[in-house]
Amino acid sequence: MAPPDVRAQLVRGPLRTVSIAYKNMNYIADRVFPIINGVDPKAMIAKYLKGAWFRDEADVRGPGARAKRGGYPTDWVNVTPTEYAFAKEVTDEDRRAANSQMAPPLKPDQDAIEFAADKIDLSKEKRTAYIVLNSTWSSANEDAEGLWAAGASNTFIEDVETRIETIRGNTGLRPNVLMLSANTLKELKMESSLLDRIKYTQRGVLTPDLIAAVVGVQECLIGDAIYSSAEETAAGDDFTAVNVWELNASKGSAFLFYRPPAPGLKIPSAGYQARENYEDGSPRRSTTWREEAEHQDVYEVAESTDIVQACSDLGFLWYDTIAT
Repeated sequence: MAPPDVRAQLVRGPLRTVSIAYKNMNYIADRVFPIINGVDPKAMIAKYLKGAWFRDEADVRGPGARAKRGGYPTDWVNVTPTEYAFAKEVTDEDRRAANSQMAPPLKPDQDAIEFAADKIDLSKEKRTAYIVLNSTWSSANEDAEGLWAAGASNTFIEDVETRIETIRGNTGLRPNVLMLSANTLKELKMESSLLDRIKYTQRGVLTPDLIAAVVGVQECLIGDAIYSSAEETAAGDDFTAVNVWELNASKGSAFLFYRPPAPGLKIPSAGYQARENYEDGSPRRSTTWREEAEHQDVYEVAESTDIVQACSDLGFLWYDTIAT
């Protein structure tokens, strides 16, 4: 008698230890501009105008005479934190189904909180990128005309060194951070003039840390995040990818700027992120409430922020770095 074909009789069920989800693995918004926590709903940052501080006005004081005097004008940068929030419901039916023996490894309550939090992170990433890419920096933003693409006549190092001097010459401060769009990094990793400079390093692979060392800044940030511009449909999975850190699609961008270690008195910065604290003192709020009629709980994540350009002369933007 033939043995029973057990495999043929198995019922396909979900794995309990593996699932698949897509999300951005890297957000840089909180690393671009220093964060000021606990600001009022409407606030101002005092700004000493730089001209007076760079004038050589000290002079000889004769016996019995008064010292030469002068003053310094001030201005203000307005900040108005605005709350961004997103909520996801979890029904009792979903919760019961998730606990059934053959259910997929979904955790509706935890998933709802993570989903809402990611929406807040993506929103802040886009708003920070918008300030960077759509503001005017150091008098005029520059079209790199695709000259940072791998190949002959690459101008990456020359361009960055030139604009380091532009910022230093205008402010007395050397910029210390360089942000590259992900596709700009891809091209630079294949650029021979850069590879020649790092060929004797341990691995000979161009990393963001090595790029920072080559051009003399403290950190190189990579703008990896994407979002989908497709509207939700009945199918629920339409997807049109857009790079967050680009002014023009597929053409690349870069941003050179000065970022202080922390906010403080008389501390200049290209920009700031102002955050309003909630009642418990935290800058982000997660709340839940019950909707009895719908037999469901709702999870909401919220954050009240404002991202502002503080000193335009402490930044420099290149667009169309890898294509014209």
